[in-house]
Amino acid sequence: MILYLTATAIVILFAGGVMSRREREAVPTTAVRGMVSRQTLTGSVLLAGIFAILFGILALRVNVGNDYGKYAEFMHLARVGAYVPTEPGFNLLARVAFRLFGDSSYLVCFAFMALVTVSCFLAAISCLAERFFPTFLMFMLLGYYFQSISTVRYYFALAVVTFSIVFLLRGDLPRFLLFVLLAALFHKSALVVLILYPLSTFRFRRGLFVALVSGGAAALLLRRHVLRLVLMLYPTYQETGYAAGGEGSLVSVVRCLLVLTLAFLVDRESFSGGERDGQADARRFFCHCNLLALALYVFFFYLPIISRIGYYLTVTQIFYVPALVLRLPSGWKRRAAVLVTASFCLAFFAYTMRHAADDGFRILPYQTFLFHDMPPITSETTGY
Repeated sequence: MILYLTATAIVILFAGGVMSRREREAVPTTAVRGMVSRQTLTGSVLLAGIFAILFGILALRVNVGNDYGKYAEFMHLARVGAYVPTEPGFNLLARVAFRLFGDSSYLVCFAFMALVTVSCFLAAISCLAERFFPTFLMFMLLGYYFQSISTVRYYFALAVVTFSIVFLLRGDLPRFLLFVLLAALFHKSALVVLILYPLSTFRFRRGLFVALVSGGAAALLLRRHVLRLVLMLYPTYQETGYAAGGEGSLVSVVRCLLVLTLAFLVDRESFSGGERDGQADARRFFCHCNLLALALYVFFFYLPIISRIGYYLTVTQIFYVPALVLRLPSGWKRRAAVLVTASFCLAFFAYTMRHAADDGFRILPYQTFLFHDMPPITSETTGY
Protein backbone atom coordinates (compact mmCIF):
# COMPACT_ATOMS: atom_id res chain seq x y z
CA MET A 1 0.00 0.00 0.00
CA ILE A 2 2.81 2.41 0.89
CA LEU A 3 4.41 1.78 -2.52
CA TYR A 4 1.21 2.60 -4.40
CA LEU A 5 0.42 5.70 -2.33
CA THR A 6 3.97 7.02 -2.62
CA ALA A 7 4.16 6.35 -6.35
CA THR A 8 0.78 8.01 -6.90
CA ALA A 9 1.83 11.11 -4.97
CA ILE A 10 5.13 11.38 -6.87
CA VAL A 11 3.70 10.96 -10.38
CA ILE A 12 0.89 13.42 -9.65
CA LEU A 13 3.49 15.90 -8.41
CA PHE A 14 5.51 15.35 -11.59
CA ALA A 15 2.39 15.78 -13.73
CA GLY A 16 2.03 19.35 -12.50
CA GLY A 17 5.04 20.30 -14.64
CA VAL A 18 3.97 18.51 -17.84
CA MET A 19 2.08 20.20 -20.66
CA SER A 20 -0.17 18.44 -23.14
CA ARG A 21 0.23 19.08 -26.85
CA ARG A 22 -2.71 21.49 -26.78
CA GLU A 23 -1.16 23.42 -23.91
CA ARG A 24 2.09 23.77 -25.84
CA GLU A 25 0.23 24.90 -28.94
CA ALA A 26 -1.58 27.54 -26.85
CA VAL A 27 1.67 29.19 -25.76
CA PRO A 28 1.74 32.66 -27.38
CA THR A 29 4.14 32.98 -30.29
CA THR A 30 5.51 36.11 -28.61
CA ALA A 31 6.76 34.05 -25.64
CA VAL A 32 10.49 33.94 -25.11
CA ARG A 33 11.82 30.97 -27.09
CA GLY A 34 14.37 29.99 -24.45
CA MET A 35 11.77 29.99 -21.69
CA VAL A 36 9.40 27.80 -23.74
CA SER A 37 12.22 25.43 -24.62
CA ARG A 38 13.26 25.03 -20.97
CA GLN A 39 9.64 24.44 -19.95
CA THR A 40 9.22 21.84 -22.69
CA LEU A 41 12.46 20.12 -21.70
CA THR A 42 11.46 20.07 -18.05
CA GLY A 43 8.08 18.64 -18.97
CA SER A 44 9.72 15.92 -21.06
CA VAL A 45 12.00 14.94 -18.19
CA LEU A 46 9.07 14.82 -15.76
CA LEU A 47 7.01 12.78 -18.23
CA ALA A 48 9.90 10.33 -18.55
CA GLY A 49 9.96 10.10 -14.76
CA ILE A 50 6.24 9.35 -14.68
CA PHE A 51 6.71 6.64 -17.29
CA ALA A 52 9.65 5.09 -15.43
CA ILE A 53 7.72 4.84 -12.16
CA LEU A 54 4.49 3.49 -13.67
CA PHE A 55 6.29 1.06 -15.96
CA GLY A 56 8.68 -0.07 -13.25
CA ILE A 57 5.89 -1.07 -10.86
CA LEU A 58 4.17 -3.09 -13.57
CA ALA A 59 7.28 -4.70 -15.06
CA LEU A 60 8.98 -5.71 -11.80
CA ARG A 61 5.97 -7.36 -10.20
CA VAL A 62 5.52 -11.10 -9.87
CA ASN A 63 2.28 -12.91 -9.00
CA VAL A 64 0.53 -9.58 -8.42
CA GLY A 65 -2.91 -9.02 -9.90
CA ASN A 66 -5.94 -11.17 -10.44
CA ASP A 67 -4.81 -12.41 -13.87
CA TYR A 68 -1.09 -12.93 -13.26
CA GLY A 69 -1.05 -16.63 -12.36
CA LYS A 70 -3.72 -17.48 -14.94
CA TYR A 71 -1.85 -15.75 -17.75
CA ALA A 72 1.47 -17.27 -16.72
CA GLU A 73 -0.29 -20.64 -17.14
CA PHE A 74 -1.74 -19.60 -20.52
CA MET A 75 1.72 -18.49 -21.69
CA HIS A 76 3.11 -21.91 -20.84
CA LEU A 77 0.27 -23.70 -22.64
CA ALA A 78 0.57 -21.43 -25.69
CA ARG A 79 4.27 -22.06 -26.11
CA VAL A 80 3.81 -25.88 -26.02
CA GLY A 81 0.99 -25.74 -28.55
CA ALA A 82 -1.88 -26.58 -26.20
CA TYR A 83 -5.29 -24.93 -26.54
CA VAL A 84 -5.73 -21.61 -24.75
CA PRO A 85 -8.74 -19.26 -24.96
CA THR A 86 -6.58 -16.16 -25.45
CA GLU A 87 -6.18 -14.22 -28.71
CA PRO A 88 -3.47 -14.84 -31.37
CA GLY A 89 -1.36 -11.81 -30.44
CA PHE A 90 -1.04 -12.92 -26.83
CA ASN A 91 -0.22 -16.50 -27.86
CA LEU A 92 2.37 -15.38 -30.41
CA LEU A 93 4.01 -13.10 -27.84
CA ALA A 94 4.26 -16.04 -25.42
CA ARG A 95 5.90 -18.31 -28.02
CA VAL A 96 8.37 -15.70 -29.29
CA ALA A 97 9.36 -14.69 -25.75
CA PHE A 98 9.98 -18.33 -24.80
CA ARG A 99 12.24 -18.87 -27.81
CA LEU A 100 14.27 -15.78 -26.92
CA PHE A 101 14.31 -15.86 -23.12
CA GLY A 102 13.46 -19.40 -22.04
CA ASP A 103 11.78 -20.12 -18.72
CA SER A 104 11.70 -16.45 -17.66
CA SER A 105 9.70 -15.51 -20.74
CA TYR A 106 6.54 -14.80 -18.75
CA LEU A 107 8.35 -11.88 -17.08
CA VAL A 108 9.24 -10.50 -20.51
CA CYS A 109 5.64 -10.87 -21.71
CA PHE A 110 4.26 -8.97 -18.72
CA ALA A 111 6.97 -6.31 -19.13
CA PHE A 112 6.16 -5.88 -22.83
CA MET A 113 2.46 -5.50 -22.12
CA ALA A 114 3.28 -3.02 -19.36
CA LEU A 115 5.44 -1.04 -21.78
CA VAL A 116 2.65 -0.75 -24.35
CA THR A 117 -0.06 -0.07 -21.75
CA VAL A 118 1.76 2.77 -19.99
CA SER A 119 3.12 4.26 -23.23
CA CYS A 120 -0.27 4.36 -24.95
CA PHE A 121 -2.11 5.81 -21.97
CA LEU A 122 0.49 8.57 -21.49
CA ALA A 123 0.62 9.30 -25.23
CA ALA A 124 -3.19 9.53 -25.38
CA ILE A 125 -3.25 11.92 -22.41
CA SER A 126 -0.50 14.06 -23.95
CA CYS A 127 -2.32 14.30 -27.30
CA LEU A 128 -5.99 14.48 -26.29
CA ALA A 129 -6.05 16.37 -22.99
CA GLU A 130 -6.63 20.12 -22.97
CA ARG A 131 -4.63 20.19 -19.72
CA PHE A 132 -2.29 17.33 -18.85
CA PHE A 133 -2.49 17.59 -15.06
CA PRO A 134 -6.25 17.21 -14.42
CA THR A 135 -6.58 14.44 -16.98
CA PHE A 136 -3.64 12.53 -15.54
CA LEU A 137 -5.02 13.09 -12.05
CA MET A 138 -8.31 11.48 -13.06
CA PHE A 139 -6.46 8.66 -14.80
CA MET A 140 -4.66 7.77 -11.57
CA LEU A 141 -7.44 8.39 -9.06
CA LEU A 142 -10.15 6.61 -11.06
CA GLY A 143 -8.04 3.47 -10.97
CA TYR A 144 -7.21 2.91 -14.64
CA TYR A 145 -3.54 2.37 -13.83
CA PHE A 146 -4.20 0.09 -10.86
CA GLN A 147 -6.73 -1.94 -12.81
CA SER A 148 -4.04 -2.53 -15.44
CA ILE A 149 -2.02 -4.32 -12.74
CA SER A 150 -4.89 -6.73 -12.19
CA THR A 151 -6.61 -7.12 -15.59
CA VAL A 152 -3.66 -7.30 -17.93
CA ARG A 153 -4.96 -8.13 -21.40
CA TYR A 154 -8.06 -5.97 -21.24
CA TYR A 155 -6.25 -2.85 -20.06
CA PHE A 156 -3.55 -3.44 -22.67
CA ALA A 157 -6.35 -3.31 -25.26
CA LEU A 158 -8.01 -0.33 -23.56
CA ALA A 159 -4.75 1.66 -23.61
CA VAL A 160 -4.11 0.96 -27.30
CA VAL A 161 -7.71 1.76 -28.24
CA THR A 162 -7.62 5.00 -26.23
CA PHE A 163 -4.52 6.07 -28.16
CA SER A 164 -6.27 5.18 -31.44
CA ILE A 165 -8.73 8.03 -30.76
CA VAL A 166 -5.91 10.46 -31.60
CA PHE A 167 -5.86 9.22 -35.20
CA LEU A 168 -9.63 8.95 -35.52
CA LEU A 169 -10.08 12.61 -34.58
CA ARG A 170 -7.36 13.57 -37.08
CA GLY A 171 -9.18 11.67 -39.81
CA ASP A 172 -6.28 9.20 -40.11
CA LEU A 173 -8.47 6.12 -40.49
CA PRO A 174 -5.72 3.65 -41.57
CA ARG A 175 -3.73 4.24 -38.37
CA PHE A 176 -6.90 4.17 -36.29
CA LEU A 177 -7.78 0.80 -37.80
CA LEU A 178 -4.21 -0.47 -37.32
CA PHE A 179 -4.17 0.29 -33.59
CA VAL A 180 -7.64 -1.16 -33.02
CA LEU A 181 -6.65 -4.38 -34.77
CA LEU A 182 -3.47 -4.51 -32.67
CA ALA A 183 -5.60 -4.23 -29.53
CA ALA A 184 -7.97 -6.93 -30.84
CA LEU A 185 -5.03 -9.32 -31.23
CA PHE A 186 -4.85 -9.31 -27.43
CA HIS A 187 -8.52 -8.81 -26.53
CA LYS A 188 -11.16 -9.21 -29.23
CA SER A 189 -13.65 -7.01 -27.38
CA ALA A 190 -11.67 -4.08 -28.84
CA LEU A 191 -13.38 -4.69 -32.18
CA VAL A 192 -16.57 -3.06 -30.87
CA VAL A 193 -14.92 0.37 -31.17
CA LEU A 194 -14.81 -0.04 -34.94
CA ILE A 195 -18.54 0.67 -34.70
CA LEU A 196 -18.82 2.75 -31.52
CA TYR A 197 -16.03 5.25 -32.15
CA PRO A 198 -16.88 6.21 -35.75
CA LEU A 199 -20.54 6.42 -34.70
CA SER A 200 -19.53 8.87 -31.97
CA THR A 201 -18.01 11.20 -34.56
CA PHE A 202 -21.41 11.72 -36.24
CA ARG A 203 -23.68 14.62 -35.37
CA PHE A 204 -26.48 13.16 -33.28
CA ARG A 205 -29.52 14.68 -34.90
CA ARG A 206 -33.05 13.81 -33.88
CA GLY A 207 -33.43 10.96 -36.36
CA LEU A 208 -30.26 9.27 -35.14
CA PHE A 209 -31.34 9.64 -31.51
CA VAL A 210 -34.68 8.01 -32.32
CA ALA A 211 -32.96 5.18 -34.20
CA LEU A 212 -30.54 4.50 -31.34
CA VAL A 213 -33.25 4.52 -28.67
CA SER A 214 -35.51 2.32 -30.79
CA GLY A 215 -32.70 -0.12 -31.42
CA GLY A 216 -31.84 -0.21 -27.71
CA ALA A 217 -35.45 -0.82 -26.75
CA ALA A 218 -35.70 -3.65 -29.29
CA ALA A 219 -32.52 -5.24 -27.90
CA LEU A 220 -33.98 -5.01 -24.42
CA LEU A 221 -37.18 -6.75 -25.49
CA LEU A 222 -35.24 -9.43 -27.37
CA ARG A 223 -32.56 -9.81 -24.72
CA ARG A 224 -32.66 -13.62 -24.63
CA HIS A 225 -31.83 -13.79 -28.32
CA VAL A 226 -29.17 -11.10 -28.05
CA LEU A 227 -27.60 -12.88 -25.07
CA ARG A 228 -27.56 -16.17 -26.99
CA LEU A 229 -25.80 -14.45 -29.91
CA VAL A 230 -23.17 -12.91 -27.63
CA LEU A 231 -22.50 -16.27 -25.98
CA MET A 232 -21.94 -17.75 -29.45
CA LEU A 233 -19.32 -15.08 -30.11
CA TYR A 234 -17.78 -15.48 -26.63
CA PRO A 235 -18.11 -19.22 -25.87
CA THR A 236 -15.81 -18.93 -22.84
CA TYR A 237 -18.76 -17.39 -20.97
CA GLN A 238 -20.81 -20.55 -21.46
CA GLU A 239 -21.40 -22.54 -18.29
CA THR A 240 -20.42 -19.58 -16.13
CA GLY A 241 -22.38 -17.21 -13.97
CA TYR A 242 -22.12 -14.61 -16.74
CA ALA A 243 -24.37 -16.67 -18.99
CA ALA A 244 -27.29 -15.97 -16.66
CA GLY A 245 -26.95 -12.24 -17.17
CA GLY A 246 -24.63 -9.27 -17.07
CA GLU A 247 -23.31 -7.08 -14.33
CA GLY A 248 -24.63 -3.63 -15.12
CA SER A 249 -22.96 -0.99 -13.00
CA LEU A 250 -25.07 1.63 -11.24
CA VAL A 251 -21.90 3.63 -10.55
CA SER A 252 -21.13 3.75 -14.28
CA VAL A 253 -24.67 4.92 -15.06
CA VAL A 254 -24.42 7.66 -12.43
CA ARG A 255 -21.02 8.76 -13.77
CA CYS A 256 -22.41 9.06 -17.30
CA LEU A 257 -25.45 10.99 -16.09
CA LEU A 258 -23.31 13.43 -14.09
CA VAL A 259 -20.93 14.01 -17.00
CA LEU A 260 -23.78 14.52 -19.48
CA THR A 261 -25.56 16.87 -17.09
CA LEU A 262 -22.44 19.00 -16.81
CA ALA A 263 -22.08 18.89 -20.60
CA PHE A 264 -25.66 20.03 -21.10
CA LEU A 265 -25.11 22.96 -18.74
CA VAL A 266 -21.84 24.26 -20.14
CA ASP A 267 -21.37 22.74 -23.61
CA ARG A 268 -24.69 22.20 -25.34
CA GLU A 269 -22.96 22.44 -28.71
CA SER A 270 -21.70 18.90 -28.07
CA PHE A 271 -25.28 17.71 -28.32
CA SER A 272 -26.47 19.96 -31.13
CA GLY A 273 -23.31 20.05 -33.23
CA GLY A 274 -22.88 23.82 -33.33
CA GLU A 275 -19.34 25.16 -33.60
CA ARG A 276 -16.77 23.13 -35.49
CA ASP A 277 -13.04 23.10 -34.79
CA GLY A 278 -10.51 20.62 -33.44
CA GLN A 279 -11.38 21.03 -29.76
CA ALA A 280 -15.12 21.22 -30.37
CA ASP A 281 -15.01 18.05 -32.49
CA ALA A 282 -13.11 16.27 -29.70
CA ARG A 283 -15.64 17.38 -27.07
CA ARG A 284 -18.50 16.27 -29.30
CA PHE A 285 -16.87 12.88 -29.71
CA PHE A 286 -16.38 12.51 -25.95
CA CYS A 287 -19.99 13.57 -25.34
CA HIS A 288 -21.34 11.05 -27.80
CA CYS A 289 -19.17 8.31 -26.30
CA ASN A 290 -20.82 8.94 -22.94
CA LEU A 291 -24.28 8.98 -24.51
CA LEU A 292 -23.60 5.62 -26.12
CA ALA A 293 -22.16 4.26 -22.87
CA LEU A 294 -25.30 5.29 -21.01
CA ALA A 295 -27.44 3.59 -23.66
CA LEU A 296 -25.36 0.40 -23.38
CA TYR A 297 -25.65 0.31 -19.58
CA VAL A 298 -29.42 0.86 -19.72
CA PHE A 299 -30.46 -1.27 -22.70
CA PHE A 300 -27.80 -4.00 -22.61
CA PHE A 301 -27.27 -4.45 -18.86
CA TYR A 302 -27.96 -8.17 -19.24
CA LEU A 303 -24.94 -8.87 -21.44
CA PRO A 304 -21.88 -10.61 -19.96
CA ILE A 305 -19.49 -8.05 -18.47
CA ILE A 306 -21.12 -5.14 -20.32
CA SER A 307 -18.93 -2.86 -18.22
CA ARG A 308 -15.89 -3.84 -20.30
CA ILE A 309 -17.55 -2.65 -23.48
CA GLY A 310 -18.65 0.48 -21.67
CA TYR A 311 -15.12 1.25 -20.50
CA TYR A 312 -14.02 1.79 -24.09
CA LEU A 313 -16.49 4.69 -24.10
CA THR A 314 -16.29 6.01 -20.52
CA VAL A 315 -12.49 6.24 -20.55
CA THR A 316 -13.10 9.47 -22.49
CA GLN A 317 -14.36 11.03 -19.24
CA ILE A 318 -10.78 11.71 -18.16
CA PHE A 319 -10.49 14.03 -21.18
CA TYR A 320 -14.03 15.38 -21.30
CA VAL A 321 -14.60 16.39 -17.68
CA PRO A 322 -11.50 18.65 -17.46
CA ALA A 323 -12.43 20.18 -20.82
CA LEU A 324 -15.94 20.94 -19.53
CA VAL A 325 -14.67 22.42 -16.28
CA LEU A 326 -12.33 24.70 -18.23
CA ARG A 327 -15.32 26.05 -20.15
CA LEU A 328 -16.89 27.32 -16.94
CA PRO A 329 -16.16 30.98 -16.22
CA SER A 330 -13.44 31.60 -13.66
CA GLY A 331 -15.00 32.02 -10.26
CA TRP A 332 -17.07 30.04 -7.79
CA LYS A 333 -18.71 27.84 -10.43
CA ARG A 334 -15.40 26.53 -11.71
CA ARG A 335 -14.03 26.12 -8.17
CA ALA A 336 -17.17 24.20 -7.16
CA ALA A 337 -16.87 21.93 -10.21
CA VAL A 338 -13.20 21.27 -9.44
CA LEU A 339 -14.04 20.52 -5.80
CA VAL A 340 -16.84 18.10 -6.68
CA THR A 341 -14.76 16.32 -9.33
CA ALA A 342 -11.71 16.04 -7.08
CA SER A 343 -13.82 14.78 -4.17
CA PHE A 344 -15.43 12.10 -6.33
CA CYS A 345 -12.04 10.99 -7.69
CA LEU A 346 -10.46 10.88 -4.24
CA ALA A 347 -13.39 8.84 -2.88
CA PHE A 348 -13.06 6.43 -5.80
CA PHE A 349 -9.31 6.14 -5.20
CA ALA A 350 -9.85 5.44 -1.49
CA TYR A 351 -12.38 2.74 -2.38
CA THR A 352 -9.91 1.20 -4.85
CA MET A 353 -7.09 1.10 -2.30
CA ARG A 354 -9.40 -0.29 0.39
CA HIS A 355 -10.21 -3.27 -1.84
CA ALA A 356 -6.72 -3.70 -3.30
CA ALA A 357 -6.23 -7.10 -1.66
CA ASP A 358 -9.68 -8.48 -2.53
CA ASP A 359 -10.17 -11.53 -4.71
CA GLY A 360 -10.80 -10.42 -8.26
CA PHE A 361 -8.39 -7.47 -7.87
CA ARG A 362 -5.46 -8.64 -5.72
CA ILE A 363 -2.84 -5.97 -6.34
CA LEU A 364 -1.74 -6.35 -2.72
CA PRO A 365 0.57 -7.57 -1.37
CA TYR A 366 3.01 -6.22 -3.94
CA GLN A 367 5.86 -8.59 -4.81
CA THR A 368 8.76 -8.22 -7.20
CA PHE A 369 10.80 -10.93 -8.88
CA LEU A 370 13.89 -9.20 -7.50
CA PHE A 371 13.06 -10.59 -4.05
CA HIS A 372 10.29 -13.16 -4.56
CA ASP A 373 9.87 -16.33 -6.61
CA MET A 374 6.89 -17.11 -8.78
CA PRO A 375 4.76 -19.87 -7.20
CA PRO A 376 4.47 -23.03 -9.34
CA ILE A 377 1.77 -22.78 -11.99
CA THR A 378 -0.73 -25.61 -12.57
CA SER A 379 1.25 -27.13 -15.45
CA GLU A 380 4.39 -27.34 -13.32
CA THR A 381 2.61 -29.11 -10.46
CA THR A 382 0.95 -31.59 -12.84
CA GLY A 383 4.06 -32.10 -14.98
CA TYR A 384 2.35 -31.00 -18.22
